[in-house]
Amino acid sequence: MFRTSLSRTTARAVRTISTTATKSSSIPLRICGRGTGTQQTITMKDKPYSIQTDTYPILGGADSAPSPVAYSLASLTSCNQVTGAKVAEDHGIKLGQWNVRLDAVLPTDVLIKGKCEGNPNWESVKLFVRVQTNILESVKGDNLEADARFRHFVREIERRCPITQLFKRSGVRYESEWLNEAL
Repeated sequence: MFRTSLSRTTARAVRTISTTATKSSSIPLRICGRGTGTQQTITMKDKPYSIQTDTYPILGGADSAPSPVAYSLASLTSCNQVTGAKVAEDHGIKLGQWNVRLDAVLPTDVLIKGKCEGNPNWESVKLFVRVQTNILESVKGDNLEADARFRHFVREIERRCPITQLFKRSGVRYESEWLNEAL
């Protein structure tokens, strides 16, 4: 068995409060994976559901389930929506339907070809979001005020979304376009 241990420069005590997060606590997570070849079943501690992963044939997979890289992009789109729901709640904004698309480019020189130079991270990620809000209605049709309030809403989502921050801080070229639609 091969094990790798990484030391941390700062020690932190693990404090489990409960499996339900409160407003002032952290959310404890434990993810477990089990599989063979390129396929894996991933479970979450104390949750009844699981997800399956596989990969593309170019990486030796059967493409029988979404790949880990597809899940990373799916987590970005859905985390923006989840964070947006929380931000809307905090700011008194009513939301309707979300339509989210994401375009990304993943270079293959390191991942597939094994080159020593390069970066296996995403080259670029562009998020397109259309979301229905009551912002225009709430400012009684004042388009300038509505635009300012929607821009603030988007900035707050992107600031608070942990997956957006993970992508942005990783060095990937990150762009997003948001469109406010009437509820």
